[in-house]
Amino acid sequence: MVAGKECRLRIGLLSVYFGLFDAAMPPEFRRDRTAFAEAMRGRLGRFGSVVYPGVVDSDDTGREAGRLFAEAAVDVIVFAPTMAAPPSYGWEAIRDLPNVPLVAVGAQELDEVPDDYATEEATRRSLPVGLVMFTNVLVREGRPFTTLISSVGSDDLDASLAETLRAVDAAAMVRNTRMLAIGAPISGYLDVEVSQGELQKVGVEVIDIDADGIGRAFEAVNGTAVDRLVADLREGFDATAVDDATLERSARLAIAMDRLCVQHGANAGAVNCHGDVLRWNDRVGITACLGVALCTRDGTPFACTGDIPTGIALAIGKRLAGSALYCELYQMDFPGDWILLANGGEGDLSIRAPSATVRLLPEDHYMGNHGPGTAVAFELPRGPATLISLTPVNHTGGWVLVGAEGRILDSKHHGMEGPNAMFRFDSGNVAGAYALWCEAGATHHAGVLPGHHGDVLRRTAEALGIEYAAV
Repeated sequence: MVAGKECRLRIGLLSVYFGLFDAAMPPEFRRDRTAFAEAMRGRLGRFGSVVYPGVVDSDDTGREAGRLFAEAAVDVIVFAPTMAAPPSYGWEAIRDLPNVPLVAVGAQELDEVPDDYATEEATRRSLPVGLVMFTNVLVREGRPFTTLISSVGSDDLDASLAETLRAVDAAAMVRNTRMLAIGAPISGYLDVEVSQGELQKVGVEVIDIDADGIGRAFEAVNGTAVDRLVADLREGFDATAVDDATLERSARLAIAMDRLCVQHGANAGAVNCHGDVLRWNDRVGITACLGVALCTRDGTPFACTGDIPTGIALAIGKRLAGSALYCELYQMDFPGDWILLANGGEGDLSIRAPSATVRLLPEDHYMGNHGPGTAVAFELPRGPATLISLTPVNHTGGWVLVGAEGRILDSKHHGMEGPNAMFRFDSGNVAGAYALWCEAGATHHAGVLPGHHGDVLRRTAEALGIEYAAV
């Protein structure tokens, strides 16, 4: 999310003022401090719709601000004090909104302290005092928050706001995520399992689709819709390796998955092809690789093997970077100092290299009751990239988001019959970096994002109240 693009965020602006000093200050003092808050309102308006209750100057007006924030269902509250004020004013506004992320902004009006600085000017510019008064209470009460310090005239403030609010936008998306789970994880895959209680901690709701549910959705797709999608696929991609029956069946499943997402309002998902729901379901009988690829391309990312945590990670990555490719870290090349990223034929088509041809292939490595599904294969662009993984952590009751910045060196292992890339970690040699990746708690599935996103991922984790581990 950047300035000038479509706004999704609902931002609550909390600006406090203390009337104790009115008698000692010039008559225009309150008007001047109110204008400061109004200017911050305008600045935040570049990033979303702003809910601004006016300056909060008492516990009562704080409670009223909280009511307005709750009524508007704000995604984030930005605390931007105009001066020093009792922290109870701000606390009353947020105390009943424990799950709304907080950003404390110290937007100082002066870049430097002049030699003739005096008491009256110190009162007018007492914003840093008001900021730390409030953040102390947040720490006392265990409320996570992010702090931005800059000057009003600095371009750094807008850049920091943009990055922080991008992160908050991703966190708000997670807390409103509805995931489609088409099949449970493979038995024994402990590293991708997740409990209902763990999902509730990050605000994710899962809708389970069983064998009958996907079977009915599959059979409800009419032939006209299938023919239209098959024609589009043969026109847009290299589908010479796939026969008509295989492509038609895969297209039908892809349409069924998309319709289920729409029906349930899902914005992410996970499938497990290796069971009675898909491959060995007589009504479907194939893998869902093509459906995963098309849904992810169109904005509803899917993980495979029933891996719900990785599905959430992909949703975060898609929101932040625009593309997120499901993958596994297959093999290290020690002389070349890189690791091979690939998957079994799923892929976010939006991440492919600009010149790459998308090949559609029969997924004959994982045959179902009705033969192969359709896999996708393409090359990834060279350049900066970020690996991400997400997992609950049982012993702490929390979650950890793992991120590793690096570069894609090449994408040439066509024998993998799926998207693949040679990834080099920025943090050190491949053996040491992969050891840290394991120690951080990454699952055996990951997402790869175009570009470097470590800082915004860390802020996203802060907004979710979870740990971030940089590799």
